[in-house]
Amino acid sequence: MQIIDTIQPKLQQLIWLNRNSQKKVLANSKRASNGALIVNQTLIPSGLPLLLGTKDSGLDRDDFEALQAHNASVLSPFTLQFGTTSTQVIWDNTGEAAVSGDDLFDQVDGDDLVTNVVLRFLTV
Repeated sequence: MQIIDTIQPKLQQLIWLNRNSQKKVLANSKRASNGALIVNQTLIPSGLPLLLGTKDSGLDRDDFEALQAHNASVLSPFTLQFGTTSTQVIWDNTGEAAVSGDDLFDQVDGDDLVTNVVLRFLTV
């Protein structure tokens, strides 16, 4: 089951794009005056980027537009239910668009399906 706050996409085709590439430890290093390497590491408890998307499959345009509207109106944490995982997240508006995708076919009003969808979240 895939539910983003109150939005349950008709086509349950979202996949977790960065499941195997999350950076959960922050590290920096420097050299001491005697040449020794000093490495500081700490766990990142929240603020992890979470990317969901469709790759080549599609997302219904109504769901896509509902997610765009949600991104523009909800600035507080909400629940993302993805399969058996339930996570508190916020939209990641720090870089690229938090909700992006491509029309399956170029049309004036857009196609009924949006492909290559990427949804960007940060864990809370």
